[in-house]
Amino acid sequence: MTDSFLLYRDSSTEGKKPYFSRYDIIKDLNLDIIFRTMSRGDVLISENINRIMMLPLKTPEQVLYRQEIIKDFYNNEDLIEAMYECVLGQQKALATFKEETEKNRTRQARKASQIIETLNYLGNGQDGLVYIKDLLEKYKDKLKSEGLNSLLKRLVDLPLEQIKEKLNDMDFFVSGGEIGYTFQFGGGFKVTRASVNYCQTMGRVQKKQKQGGFKKFYDKYIKKNSLQINNNEELQKDVEYLEEFTLQQILRIFQPYLSEMMAFYSHFTEEIAFYKGVFNIMKRMEELGIKLVMPKPAPAGSKDTEFKNLYELPMAVYMQRRPVGNSISLYNNILTLVTGANQGGKSTFLRSYGVAQVLMQCGMPVPADSFMAPLYKQVFTHFTRREDEQLNSGRLQEELKRMSEMVQAAMPHSLFLLNESFASTTEKEGSQIADGILHAFYDKEITTIMVTHLCQLAKSLYNKKIQGVSFLIAERKDDGTRTFKMMPGEPEYTSYGTDLFNIIRQEL
Repeated sequence: MTDSFLLYRDSSTEGKKPYFSRYDIIKDLNLDIIFRTMSRGDVLISENINRIMMLPLKTPEQVLYRQEIIKDFYNNEDLIEAMYECVLGQQKALATFKEETEKNRTRQARKASQIIETLNYLGNGQDGLVYIKDLLEKYKDKLKSEGLNSLLKRLVDLPLEQIKEKLNDMDFFVSGGEIGYTFQFGGGFKVTRASVNYCQTMGRVQKKQKQGGFKKFYDKYIKKNSLQINNNEELQKDVEYLEEFTLQQILRIFQPYLSEMMAFYSHFTEEIAFYKGVFNIMKRMEELGIKLVMPKPAPAGSKDTEFKNLYELPMAVYMQRRPVGNSISLYNNILTLVTGANQGGKSTFLRSYGVAQVLMQCGMPVPADSFMAPLYKQVFTHFTRREDEQLNSGRLQEELKRMSEMVQAAMPHSLFLLNESFASTTEKEGSQIADGILHAFYDKEITTIMVTHLCQLAKSLYNKKIQGVSFLIAERKDDGTRTFKMMPGEPEYTSYGTDLFNIIRQEL
């Protein structure tokens, strides 16, 4: 048996660790909107994308491997649709297999049902493998990805037809046929050792005089040796033993293959459900005329980030149009501080970058005209939330507790996205707390993008001219109009009290 390997070149998702702060990421970045668009109400897709998208890819090679498979499915819509229908069929067969096996009560009935239901499930699974192989062969001239072409080669190399033929022979349990044993007798003509040599369905039994079966052979052997047995109790026990033995042997023979087949379809199901979800959101964005692009992961060790017209995807889905995008270039950058007027789009910008980073690190296209960024071992989000604002005096303590948990899980080459962190206390105290954390992150090469109103902190860092530290401000025109665009610039005070004063003055 083989494996599908459509998410990773040589492994499945088993054993892969998710983002430490995955629940914060989902909430802070509004990923639920993306999940719903991808799943379209399909529970199977929803369960798998929620999990797989929180398993970050760690190398550019892994990202490119998955991107190529996405392109193949997107360019061959009928292929992904047919494969997903196959997955649904196998899910139904597995559910029936488990349900029927649970229904049995007596020991003998349970074993008989196991063999019949196991054969039914194996037959369905084998038909599925042949179907997948035939599908891939049909599209092989159009497939460019290593993943799908390698799966086709592995399936072609499997003796699928021969295995199917062997499974068909097992129908003798239902339709009748012939089974051959080798066995030995002990004292009292009790069977002491037995093995199954072959079994064939009625249609495959050769047209020849049959040997008559175990009972006739036993009777003939007894008469030949002039032995008399007054009743058939011992004989009946031996016949029952062979029946029981046959069931056990058949189950043992097929158990390894059954386990391998179930593992294959478990992995194949999560993979195809993920790719179907990706296909769904790509098609939806195409319908809305909103552009997605395959990102380019930066080489290992790079600290360069560059993107054009990056926009927030959840907002685009919600509004059904493309929001204002941002174009930024940051080279050899470790810390970025974003300041500027309230309602200027700073949090939206931070969220758009976080969404793009998560999408890239699961191999998906991102909401931009172009996007290039490093891959991070971990991504953390620390956003101020509405429930935080209701904590009053305990809000800072809650913020520090969340930050402490993330810091303990952080490592070099992680990414922190901070939105208005430590704004619940005075500017002086908040600046002191943030300054200590940001310097520690800088020393450990932990990339940080921070949206903040802590102007004292921002001004202090700006004046130090530290290498690898960049500053962005939310653009605001002279008349107070917000463009929702970020641009390089010196940190500025973020209050919009002047705007409010001008509005009131005009009304007086």
